[in-house]
Amino acid sequence: MFRIGEFSKMSKTTIKTLRYYDEIGLLKPEETDKFTSHRFYSTDQLFRLHRIQELRQIGLSVNEVNMILSGHDCEPILQKRRAELVSALAEGQSQLSRLEFILQGENAMNYSATIKELPACIVYSKRMTIPNYNAYF
Repeated sequence: MFRIGEFSKMSKTTIKTLRYYDEIGLLKPEETDKFTSHRFYSTDQLFRLHRIQELRQIGLSVNEVNMILSGHDCEPILQKRRAELVSALAEGQSQLSRLEFILQGENAMNYSATIKELPACIVYSKRMTIPNYNAYF
C-alpha cells in the first residue's frame, strides 16, 4: 500500500488530481484511514489510473472516462471523439492552407470595384383589397 504522495510520484499524477478522482468516484483509494483520512493505494490501481490517463490524453471528458470504466460501450464514445478530431484536423488544415496563400504574397488577388448605373424600372407590382389578414394567404 502506498500513501497518496508516493502513489502520485509513481503514477506521475498530481495529488490534487488523485483527490479529485476520489471525490467523483473515478479512482477510489484502496483504503482510507478513519482517524487521519490518509488515502492508501495499491499497485493494482496503477493499471486503472493509467487507463484513465490514456483516455484523458485523447481528450475524453471525465464523465466519458467514467462511463467507459463503469462498463458502458466505449465504441460510440470513441467514434464521437474520432469524428471531433477529424473535424478539428480538417479545420486546421484549411486554416494552414489559407495562411500559406497569404504568406506567398505575390499571388495575392487584386480587386477593382466598378460602379454601374442601371435605369430605374418596376420589378413587380400588385394592387388588391382583401377583407382581412387571413384572406391574404
